[in-house]
Amino acid sequence: MPGPDLSNRVPVTSSRRPAAGAPASEVPKTPEAATGTTIRIGTWSAGVIRGGQDEVDACEDAVQWAGPDIGTEDGYEMRTVVIVGHDHCGFDLFAALRVGTRVTIGSPRGTWTYTVYANYVTPGRGAPAAGLYWGDLTLQSCVGPDTGFSYLVRD
Repeated sequence: MPGPDLSNRVPVTSSRRPAAGAPASEVPKTPEAATGTTIRIGTWSAGVIRGGQDEVDACEDAVQWAGPDIGTEDGYEMRTVVIVGHDHCGFDLFAALRVGTRVTIGSPRGTWTYTVYANYVTPGRGAPAAGLYWGDLTLQSCVGPDTGFSYLVRD
């Protein structure tokens, strides 16, 4: 499966993206985010929507690019949830989270916590992602001229 083309540098036209460290009350209020799906990494948070390249390029929310419903993933069965975002839209932290970092995703169906167990950087922005989605949750963003992946397992 080809990954999202995160090399496309679209202008940021929305002020709805929370700044790093913004309080949870400043999570984007898109219709999808209003349903309550939010990813949290430390004090940083953003809404999560399902979508494709158009939603990634909108720079408003993190985008669930592939995989089953959040909370039903199983990395051992290759049922990996993949969440992506452009680095220039504030999602650069997805590319190389420290091993041991905890990430929480909350939705109306429940709240799940994941822990980073590895990361990987592949040459090129928007590199093909076939074979690069692992674990229960993969977070993807560009990092400099390359594409980075953080791999997480559900606690």
